[in-house]
Amino acid sequence: MNGPLDGWRALEVADSVSASFCAKILSDLGAEVLKIEPPGGHGSRRSFPRHRAEESCHFLYLNTGKESVVVPDDADGDAALRRLLDETDVLITDGSSRSHALNDVPPHVVWASIRPFGAWGPYAGYQSTHLIVFHAGTEGSILPSGPGFATFPERPPIQLGSDIADYDTGWNAAVAVLAGCHDRQRSGIGQRIDVSAQESELTLNRTRLSRFNNDGIVLHREANRYGIAGTLRCRDGWVQLAGLRDDHWDALLARPQGRDFADGRFATSQARHEHQEALGEALASWCASRSKNEVVEVLAGVGAAVGSYATPAEIISSAQLAHRAFFRQVPHRERGTITLPGVPYRFSRTPVVLRAAPDLGSATGFRPTRTPRSRSAFSSAPRSGLGEPAAVPRDGGRMLEGIRVLDFTWAAAGPYATLLLGFLGAEVIKVESSRRLDPARRGFLADYGGPNRSPNFNELNLNKRSFQVDLSRPEGREVVAKLVPLVDVVVDNFRPGVMARLGFDAQTLLAMNPRLVVASSSAYGSTGPQATGAGLASIFSAAGGLGHQTGYADGPPTEVGESTDYRSANALTVAILAALLDRMRTGQGQAIDLSSTEVIVASAPDAVLAELFDIAWTPRLGNRHRELAPHDVYPCSGEDQWVALAVRHEDDWRALCAVIGRADWETRYRSARERMGSIGVIDQGIAAWTRQRSPSEAFLDLQGAGVPAAPVLTNAQAALDPHLAARGTFVKVVHPEIGTQTVMRAPWLFSDWKCLAHRHGPLLGQDNDYVLGELLGMDPSQWRSLAGVFR
Repeated sequence: MNGPLDGWRALEVADSVSASFCAKILSDLGAEVLKIEPPGGHGSRRSFPRHRAEESCHFLYLNTGKESVVVPDDADGDAALRRLLDETDVLITDGSSRSHALNDVPPHVVWASIRPFGAWGPYAGYQSTHLIVFHAGTEGSILPSGPGFATFPERPPIQLGSDIADYDTGWNAAVAVLAGCHDRQRSGIGQRIDVSAQESELTLNRTRLSRFNNDGIVLHREANRYGIAGTLRCRDGWVQLAGLRDDHWDALLARPQGRDFADGRFATSQARHEHQEALGEALASWCASRSKNEVVEVLAGVGAAVGSYATPAEIISSAQLAHRAFFRQVPHRERGTITLPGVPYRFSRTPVVLRAAPDLGSATGFRPTRTPRSRSAFSSAPRSGLGEPAAVPRDGGRMLEGIRVLDFTWAAAGPYATLLLGFLGAEVIKVESSRRLDPARRGFLADYGGPNRSPNFNELNLNKRSFQVDLSRPEGREVVAKLVPLVDVVVDNFRPGVMARLGFDAQTLLAMNPRLVVASSSAYGSTGPQATGAGLASIFSAAGGLGHQTGYADGPPTEVGESTDYRSANALTVAILAALLDRMRTGQGQAIDLSSTEVIVASAPDAVLAELFDIAWTPRLGNRHRELAPHDVYPCSGEDQWVALAVRHEDDWRALCAVIGRADWETRYRSARERMGSIGVIDQGIAAWTRQRSPSEAFLDLQGAGVPAAPVLTNAQAALDPHLAARGTFVKVVHPEIGTQTVMRAPWLFSDWKCLAHRHGPLLGQDNDYVLGELLGMDPSQWRSLAGVFR
């Protein structure tokens, strides 16, 4: 069976990992994707990790299912590229390759332009690497926290491992592309989409930005943010423990494994509170004497949220991933087959089939499955080759207008996915109850004095409606069941089994409405031995290997927190949009089962790829790079002020030497290998220069010379950044209880659609009259008689 994007054609004309990963997402979902390569092959064919000089396993992963078209950089090549543009639906570019041939893109094409700082604004032409855009996205300023910072407080902030910001940008771009395709099918109009890698990172940290914008709190690295819990060393590695409640302690003390805590100081809640330091020392000692698997087994057994920091070998041998057939076998011309990470979502009707990456020049154009048409053949009608929409949208409109979402999500991961759908025009109805409030309404990190007053909730639930109903009562479930035939998408991020206990499992929902897209997100997926495991962001980032790949080379792994929730949500949104596009063609709905842990493995693949291909690999590098030097974060004037700097090639090196006044270095350390061998001396020289300047001064001087650089922005500095201000990244929303709030807009810009924050996060139950009256046609006397249900 073909994937949900069967029939769509995409053209990748780009150099970056983010563009390649965006195109891979489309290819894996069934689109026909052509990768444009020069005669000598795309540079990524030789990128790390590689198992031999001429073949990169990184390339094999990033290009599954694509075809390769060799296009020379000359007039004939430009003409060939323009012919392919006439036949494509989607164009993915990054401004770094063949841009001169892309100045006449047909109006029907959905064109994603991915740039480090976006297509316009004061920094639009600035140079970048992963290190630069990551630290410009604010998360670097709080990394590492926990043991890494406690051990090395004098060291600089670090980037996340496996160049994950490139993958974050790819996911973010894919969401926008699929939304553009949905709009193209309805309107016949293509879009040019401005995707900023910096904003792709900022949006993953939007609640941290909100803490400064609305509370004035500046975030920095911390030695311990979990009290006695957090990242704990075991005999053979590390675990991430979110905390232990009194009921967890009581259950642990009742077990044989809890005898180490048989101390009067730990016997009661009050005693534990009075002896926190001693309890923390006892817990650390208890973990250190056990394997991480034993610690996880025991603490998970008493209900605690805990997970281990998985190594690549442990990920590959995971029983949970094996159960879900996450790793896939794909053909290889010499080995027969190779094993690669798969996709993090399962579709019930259009399963994903992973196909091999292409040999150079594997194709000359799109498959001749349809009659090629000139650009004049496109009109305002949806493209016939992809099928007519199976049903007219209920109120017409653009983008996702007319699509109605029944939203059972809470906390962060699910609400961010439905936030994106709301930005794209969908009507999102959030189902909630005062009996079990969304944790975001309680503020996550603070008590704001009422369920409607949390800036975090407001940030994550813009443009949504709130339907307050008690699902523990059968009358409440009956009312919700009446909504199911009236909606297009049902989405939840509960632990597996919760929706089934409410009577709203995927099979039941699809029986009630066969055109539904039913999407569920959980930590490990809905099936397998770990399916009911804890779903906190820091735990599945550890289980997915990101924490193991992040940290100083001689330090511990690093906890990665709430941004991981939003990474999972991006993938969930991609899956929902792909299923909606398939429904436009076929009229049929389906179920989606997403694993957040698998999202992390798929988005941070380098260490796992190295393990699969038996390549020696250092798991953690801090801010260093395996091939580039210098490549690090350097101190600036002021306390905890830093600038990131990267040298990609000899032009960058010459420019850097000129800026910092070290012309003598230019020939002494000409090659990257020579610079790596003398990196200590070079780092000292660069730091002597940066210490005399503010991060902004160093950044502007370096970028002015063409050297990739960026300040390590805190959440406060991002809020005041002139480039972000020029791009309108932060906007004002008036909330009836908490007044004017500053929120981040949608993380992409469309040429023919405005993703507006037109409505504040809803008050609890604010839209009950609309749902019960306008949608369900109930008489007010009917719902007043059920007043106890709507609470």
